[in-house]
Amino acid sequence: MPLGAAEACCWEAPCAAAQPQEDNTFLRWIIGGDDGSSAVMDHIPASSAHQPLPSLPPLDTPPPPNFALKPNAEAEAEAANDGTTAALAVEQLAEAATLAEAGDVLGARETLLAMAPDIGAPGTPLLRSALYLKDALRVALSGSSSSSNPNSVVLIKKLGAYKAFSEISPVLQFAHFTCVQAVLDHLAAAACIHVLDLDIGVGDQWASLMHKLARRRPGAALKVTALVSGTASLELQLVHDNLSSFAAETRVQFRFAAFNLDAVNPAELLAIAAGEGEAIAVHLPAGSVRGPVLELVRRLGAKLVVSVDRGCDRGELPFAAHLLQAFQWCASMLESMDAVVGAGSDVIERLVIQPRVESCVLRRYRAAANGEKTPPWRAMLASAGFVPVPASSFAEAQADSLVKKVPVRGFRVQKRGAGELVLHWQRGELLSVSAWRLTSSS
Repeated sequence: MPLGAAEACCWEAPCAAAQPQEDNTFLRWIIGGDDGSSAVMDHIPASSAHQPLPSLPPLDTPPPPNFALKPNAEAEAEAANDGTTAALAVEQLAEAATLAEAGDVLGARETLLAMAPDIGAPGTPLLRSALYLKDALRVALSGSSSSSNPNSVVLIKKLGAYKAFSEISPVLQFAHFTCVQAVLDHLAAAACIHVLDLDIGVGDQWASLMHKLARRRPGAALKVTALVSGTASLELQLVHDNLSSFAAETRVQFRFAAFNLDAVNPAELLAIAAGEGEAIAVHLPAGSVRGPVLELVRRLGAKLVVSVDRGCDRGELPFAAHLLQAFQWCASMLESMDAVVGAGSDVIERLVIQPRVESCVLRRYRAAANGEKTPPWRAMLASAGFVPVPASSFAEAQADSLVKKVPVRGFRVQKRGAGELVLHWQRGELLSVSAWRLTSSS
């Protein structure tokens, strides 16, 4: 059930006084711990409004890479054929996106129907990327979304795919560790850190923050407020229950709330963010940087804004150019995954990568249909009075160390501008993380 302004969820977990319980949360299972991978989700705590989630079903994990080599001539011919098919698919995607941007929905649909039926899996990253963008554009043109509120079994399968992705690729850990480190570097002295999160996911980054707060500042408190758009209550309940359980284990005082960003009264957020000694940090993805959001962040008096840019959401670009940007990002992501695990990561692609691609295409298509075109997100932050905050030397070292642990070469970390950390695969940019604060004169 989507959350309306008056239906905002707010739960309190007085975890400082709670006794540690046997750890069976999916957060420990995802982020790892002293017990390694043995903490499988036999049970997930649920409120009285939900039935306990079932045991984790077996995940279709990628098989070991197949190192059988094809004859050179056959491999070269196959690569050349895939390259030709991919080039044609990109041209057709661009044509369909241009027609959609011009309002010719019928022409765009006909162009998608004319695309080669054999693109996609199994195939090269370029071909699979073309398939995901084709499907995303088809969904956008239909005026609906293929995503729906998942039941418990589907949700657990997504969590399994999420865990597998976190294990084989440094992308998620790079984003989470860098965000958490920025919060620690600038707000760790506060008695209470209040995170407003516009991209909560499964919440595991804040479990990591709890773990570090418990070690560095015993007695510290953490509040997390999820700002979402029409999300499912089951997913939010799962995030709340498991963060609360993790807080009990680490003895961190914790509160969780959730609001529908599309319907919330700013006065409600101002009321819950008015705690004495509370330092507010905002987790703001680049695709969510908008004037009204920045104005709300300013009114809340946020001490820090941490932005994650996945490179597949460019509100300043025309729709067709945005779609091609998303195609390039997706192809780089799939290529990096293939390099690490070989063929067979289709479960991760279907449950993690494809929904991300669909979301950014659908959001940009709707914005373009409404005539919206925003400036580059960094320029919007700057014009609203925010300045970049340099990344700490520890954050840089942590990112470099993470990349060096990956068993293949090709990932690298670059420092850009005044402190933005960027994760690359070969020549493609996968993700960047930057921290911002309001100038004293703003």
